[in-house]
Amino acid sequence: MDDDVLGDLPSSISNAFNYSPAETHVKTYTAGEDGSRLALAAKEFGLLRQRAPRKQVRAKTKPNDIPKNVMNILLDPSFLDARMRAVWTTHGLLEDEEDALYHEIQASWDQLQQAQDPHAQGIGGNLTSAVLGIIKGMVGPAILYLPHGFATTGYVLAIPILLGATVLYLYSSSCLLDSWKLESDETNTLVDPEKSSFISATKRRTILSYPELAYRALGTTGESMVKTGIALMQSGVCLTYLIFVPQNLHTSALQLFGWNIKPELWLIVMVMIQIPLSWIRDIRKFTLTNLLANVLILYGLITCLSFAFANMVGDFWDRFVHLDPYRSSWFMFIGTAVLLFEGSITLLVPLQEAVQKPEDRAKFPVVYKRVILAIICFFCVFGIVGWMAFGDNVRTVLTTSLPTGNLATSVQFAYSIAVIFTFPLQNFPCLEIACRSISKQVHSCNHGRRTIWGKRNVICSFLVVLLATVAAATMDSLDKVVSLMGSLLGCPIAFVFPPLIHSQLDPNISKKRKMTNYIVAGIGIVAMIYSSITTIM
Repeated sequence: MDDDVLGDLPSSISNAFNYSPAETHVKTYTAGEDGSRLALAAKEFGLLRQRAPRKQVRAKTKPNDIPKNVMNILLDPSFLDARMRAVWTTHGLLEDEEDALYHEIQASWDQLQQAQDPHAQGIGGNLTSAVLGIIKGMVGPAILYLPHGFATTGYVLAIPILLGATVLYLYSSSCLLDSWKLESDETNTLVDPEKSSFISATKRRTILSYPELAYRALGTTGESMVKTGIALMQSGVCLTYLIFVPQNLHTSALQLFGWNIKPELWLIVMVMIQIPLSWIRDIRKFTLTNLLANVLILYGLITCLSFAFANMVGDFWDRFVHLDPYRSSWFMFIGTAVLLFEGSITLLVPLQEAVQKPEDRAKFPVVYKRVILAIICFFCVFGIVGWMAFGDNVRTVLTTSLPTGNLATSVQFAYSIAVIFTFPLQNFPCLEIACRSISKQVHSCNHGRRTIWGKRNVICSFLVVLLATVAAATMDSLDKVVSLMGSLLGCPIAFVFPPLIHSQLDPNISKKRKMTNYIVAGIGIVAMIYSSITTIM
């Protein structure tokens, strides 16, 4: 249009005629945009090719900001967010408090989805945060059971059993991740190909979980079985904690103060602590105590390895050649090996969802396998070194086999405090599942009338006391409890259901993959039955 004509028009209309999409794009596009967005913009404006992405200019981190940044990473509540989402389903009715927590997280998902910004704040994370979450879920007090497990199995069978369980678990985890990808892609359509790239028909992102995938694949029966298995397995882990802590505190008090306080009394003390902690539903409030627990566990692991290597100075090889390669009670180690994965399988889907950038999401399955394999290698070293250092008589909990002294006592005390802080997080899935089910039954039996017995705090208190009662009855059989929890409850959750879920959800699954899924599920069932029966007998 001629400049004379434009000169007679109002400035706003004149600017509209002079509008150049490409020029405006160059002026307004900020440095640091990723290549995919540039390609999308070039296509929208009809450009033949996109320009090279500009490097993002960031201010240099000042030395004084480094401690603050480190603390932000350590106090990141995304791991506890993942644990909260581990047992949620989208099709059930939520209570008021649970509904508020769920929609608070859902709103964060929606905000991130609309912004499409990889640097947006919220429940998102990168691969570094995901790796930290994997390590937190895998490395816990259960590692202290490994030296005793190796001693009662023999290294010829203990290492293959642990590696075999790892192979089965990694295959099952890949089935669960493939199922998540299928359902996530179906639920979360980001772009409608028949519409403009900038006018996307975005559906609301749905938070997925292991029980939710079981519901979509196996119906309400499958969901109920998975939820029951998760609840019982987490209860079993908490049961071992209620045995672990009193035994440690008994040894610590005896060595440090000369007080011979029975483990049963320490159990009562722990119950009195855990009952009010179980009332807290937003477990993100435990972020600081969870950080402290992780620090104490790290201190305990380093100190235990230091004791072990100090005991073997000069006679490492002699100790190794005198180890028994095979023990007749090897079957008990199957459950112990499976129990190591109890915290990982339920957190797998939430951790995958917490990774926001598409390229990082694509890398997560490979990164997950590598981190798990690295942790299992460390477990093998820890188990055999602890066995070599403390001999065939190493106790079920390694810390009670440490030599007397203030340093050893500090380790026992540190692990006890760490487990006390970890207990509410481990017990959370069980309480969420059990409280909803029990409350529903009580509500139904009273014809819709609310009673005190249907309140969550009352149910939580009852369940903690019930676990403590079982712990008191099995105080001297921790090794059998660990093995039974892993074999009877861990095998179905870790090995059986994920392949079955994948077989049902994938419409294009090959016959070979489907057959492999059924074989893995069958191995999990056989391992569960054999190990459970032999442990009980």
